[in-house]
Amino acid sequence: MSEESDDKLALESKTAEKTEEKREPAPEKAPFRFPPWTATALAVAIPVLVLLLLPPLSKSGLWDPYELNIADLGRRLALNLFHADALALSGADNSLPHLNDLGRPELPFTSIALGFKLFKLHEWSGRLPLALWGVGGALALYAAVARLVDRRAGLYSVLALVTMPLYFVQARSMLGDIVTMSGISMAFSGLSVAIFDRRRESGAGVRYAFLALGLLGLVVGYYSRGALFGLAVPLAAVGIAWFVVVAAGRRDTLDSLSDTIAVLGLALAAYAIVAAVRAIDKGDTKNLSPAIGAMLRTPSRYPTFDLMIGHLGHALAPWSAFIPFAIGRLFIAPPRASETGDTAEKSDKEALDRESIFRVAILVGAAVAFTVHGFIVAKTDLVAFCAPAILAAACGIAIRDFERGAHASVALGVGTAVFLGVFHHDFHELPDKAYQAFAVVGASFPETFKDHALALWTVALVGFAGIAFLSWCERTDRDVKRRPFDVDNYLHIANSLRDAWDGLLALVYFALVAGASLAGLLIWVATRFHLKMLTSISMQMREGALNAWWVTALVPLVAIFGVFFATDVWLWMFGSGKPLTVGSLTRGFEPFEELFGALKREEDRTRRVGYLVILLPLMVLAVPLGVFGVLMSRHANPLVALAFAVPSGIAMFLALGFLGELLQGRRAAGFVALGTALGVVLSGAYYPALANQLSPKEVFESYERTHKNGEPLALFGVGGRTAAYYAGGEPPSFSDAHGAYQWLMGGGEGRRFVAMKADELARLNQMYRERVSPRQNLPVLDARSSQILLVASRLQGSEKNQNPLDKILLGAPPSPQHPLDVNMDDKLQVLGFDLTDKNGDAVKSVAPGRKYRMRTYYKVLAPVTTEWEAFIHIDGYRRRHNGDHKPVEGKYPFSLWLRDDLVVDDYEFSLEPNFSPGTYTIYFGLFVGDTRLKIKSGPSDGDNRINGGPLLVQ
Repeated sequence: MSEESDDKLALESKTAEKTEEKREPAPEKAPFRFPPWTATALAVAIPVLVLLLLPPLSKSGLWDPYELNIADLGRRLALNLFHADALALSGADNSLPHLNDLGRPELPFTSIALGFKLFKLHEWSGRLPLALWGVGGALALYAAVARLVDRRAGLYSVLALVTMPLYFVQARSMLGDIVTMSGISMAFSGLSVAIFDRRRESGAGVRYAFLALGLLGLVVGYYSRGALFGLAVPLAAVGIAWFVVVAAGRRDTLDSLSDTIAVLGLALAAYAIVAAVRAIDKGDTKNLSPAIGAMLRTPSRYPTFDLMIGHLGHALAPWSAFIPFAIGRLFIAPPRASETGDTAEKSDKEALDRESIFRVAILVGAAVAFTVHGFIVAKTDLVAFCAPAILAAACGIAIRDFERGAHASVALGVGTAVFLGVFHHDFHELPDKAYQAFAVVGASFPETFKDHALALWTVALVGFAGIAFLSWCERTDRDVKRRPFDVDNYLHIANSLRDAWDGLLALVYFALVAGASLAGLLIWVATRFHLKMLTSISMQMREGALNAWWVTALVPLVAIFGVFFATDVWLWMFGSGKPLTVGSLTRGFEPFEELFGALKREEDRTRRVGYLVILLPLMVLAVPLGVFGVLMSRHANPLVALAFAVPSGIAMFLALGFLGELLQGRRAAGFVALGTALGVVLSGAYYPALANQLSPKEVFESYERTHKNGEPLALFGVGGRTAAYYAGGEPPSFSDAHGAYQWLMGGGEGRRFVAMKADELARLNQMYRERVSPRQNLPVLDARSSQILLVASRLQGSEKNQNPLDKILLGAPPSPQHPLDVNMDDKLQVLGFDLTDKNGDAVKSVAPGRKYRMRTYYKVLAPVTTEWEAFIHIDGYRRRHNGDHKPVEGKYPFSLWLRDDLVVDDYEFSLEPNFSPGTYTIYFGLFVGDTRLKIKSGPSDGDNRINGGPLLVQ
């Protein structure tokens, strides 16, 4: 190699060394963090989405009469105050309403009127101003909580507020009380900051701006619900809180502006309360008192002490179960920044004092609002709770405290679940409790909507109970010293259970399992060889004994390890502490990969069994089996259910893993996010669907899709005012079945349609059946609502009759499981009956405690002029099941039964638990008082009871 080449190589080597010396290591990519304004952006966007857009304001129809009455008053105000002449309806009252007609101050009605003036007569145009009031109240709450606590606490408060059914329903309907709620939120928020925020760095300008907001809220509250609610509640809340601070000797936290506002507020609150008490003592039930804000009425039944508690419990569910514990945690001092690693400002004594005083104001405000409502509830109709914003602030601050280092609480999680269990029972047994969110009492609940309603309530309440327990039972991995899905933890639990009480617990467990297994084996043998001992054992006891072995063996273990596994899922979900990346989308695979890898590497047999238990029944199968069971209980196709169930476990872990990193490992934020999602199930699915059951909206939409030009619509039992919102005109309206039927069938070759109340269907159906041949039921094109139907003069093309009376009035002779031929006084012929289980399958025997149906078939021989009641007696062994009921549930009275009609009486019954196995006899018939309809021929007991034959009870 030449010398020149060596020099060149040496030069290149030195150059490379210098380059390497100058080259700096590549800077690490900063982890993703949400910018500080994220909370504010979400606090603005979410109320707009939930209250205005998702679902649209036009999703649910007008509730006739409650919402429709208020809408009509708004229309009359728009017509007379804003000169919206296009809103005049012929034949309707178009005069300017008096305050006594409104029943409360005028601001809610004026807001609705302005919407009608600007956007014409639609349901969404009347609701839009009220929804905007709702957004304003939420933003005011955020501004105050963010100012006096921090932005995240403000965001949590807003999320809780907008998913409370009371606030959501009132904001999206024309019931009007959202204006009061918003006004009180503005007044309380503005005055709280004006009095208690004494920051030097921001000057007095911010306080004066909040003072203006507070004054605006007072004006809004007064002109929407009068002085007692609109003035006394927010002014007393902040005024009493100020007095508590002064009495505690903490004047250093206040100044002259604080004193001036608080003293004037207390004086005005006292005046409002005195004026309301005087108006109540005066007892004027004919004129509206501005001091009370509602018409005085003497209740038909004096309310019980817990009426307002029930109102809040059902109207704010599921958050109402958490609110008592949130209020209790406000009595604890705010966590200090030095304990949580928060910003330096929060460690400042002035900030801590400011937040502590605000907590006092929240506690006082909740107490004052509840006291005012409890005082007035016996003097007026139910008034929707006016201060959900204050309760939402309590929730938001309590959750933020937990995020900042406040202690966990198993009692909170369990207590919340217990309350939600009570609410679930109420919504199951008394579904009309859902009307508490509308502040309406006495309305009937749609029968056909009950099952769907219970399913949605179950999702919301059970889901909220689960996330409350898992979120609050422990904190994050910073405080929990265990690793999620660690097999040693599960083995430790198993060993602890084995050694508990010196092994006595394990001995009792195995003894119970052995005893249950022997009992099951004995019953199996007796059944297999038809031993006589079975005759003295009921079917319930037999099935219990046959299943007791696996229930005793598995249920305790599944409960213990299942709950522990769920807490592990939560610990894993919020325990990574990693920043959000693209890899977060696949984080859900990590637990499966780690456990499978550990299982392959593990050589110890006991630990391998532990890994298998965690993997198979808990991680791999639990969620898919649950999804499959739920779908099958909803009568889904097995293949469809399986297709959804198989990937559901992986999908859940992927979603939870991503959510945990999206929320940056904050367990409290996860509680709010998932709680908000469950609240949206109610606000976005349940209440709009319920409103459509109570509104003719869907009927009018079906008419628009179905009818052709020139095919008219009439109303029967449906308010004519509703048509102005949906039909765009004034269709003819009828109040009697004869007039409605004559119009319906008087169209010649063209079709006609009638929107009618379901209560009127029976009479109109009878007139139709009486005049058409072959005899058939009235054509019903839309029966989605159990309250309002769309009927047509005839069906066309592929249209199917949705008449609910098709289940009662048959078009062809039946083939009953138990045929009979019984003549009942030459008026009715009993053709027989069926016995079926809850799925409609025929049964030959029944068991106590289970639900069955008895379908009795009648043929009408002559007009029946008496409204008889039906009875079913199941007699034997000195026992009787008595099934007295109205035939066909009273949906088709005897006076409408026509000769040759085939009628089915479908009755559900359940034998009492004391019915022992044996053969009983079914007797049934019709009665009024002490008189039974005479049986002229057919099997009977000689006492006008039809003998239906033996019934085997197992």
